[in-house]
Order: sequence, then C-alpha cells, then structure tokens
Amino acid sequence: MKTKKVVFIEGDIICSRVSGETGNPFCIHMIRFKNGKYAIIRAASGICFKPGEIIQRADSEWLCGYGKIRLLPFEYLNEEESRRQFIECD
Repeated sequence: MKTKKVVFIEGDIICSRVSGETGNPFCIHMIRFKNGKYAIIRAASGICFKPGEIIQRADSEWLCGYGKIRLLPFEYLNEEESRRQFIECD
C-alpha cells in the first residue's frame, strides 16, 4: 500500500497592492517561500493579505492564520522576476 507523502510549504507575504479597474479591484501579493523561491499570488476570494503574514500549504490546503484560503494558480519565480512582475502586474 502506498503511503501519502505530507507536503508542507510556508511563505511570508513581502508586499501587497491593490490593482485592477476601479469597479473591479483585486490584491496581488509578492511572497517569499522558505525554500528560497518567490511568487506573485492572488487569493480567489479577493482577500488582501498584509505584509508579514504567513501562508502555509499542508497537503492540498492553503492556510493563512487559522483559516483555509484558495489561491489562484501561480508559478515559482526567482526574486528579480517576482519583483518585475509585481511592479508590472495590472
């Protein structure tokens, strides 16, 4: 029988900003993961995380604080590319 490997990922919100159109704003976040990778993320619900908050993934669930969150798809980036995308993202 196969045993399921527990996957745990943790990252710090470095900075956040509101983007989008006046009637349809959304928050984007630059995050630094503990494995040294970066990403630009958005929560599916439109939640705005604060810099310094920590998000975690345990198995197949993303968590922030004590609650579950759902993130839109993202890819891991290096630090320079994540900064560029964060600045240019609209």
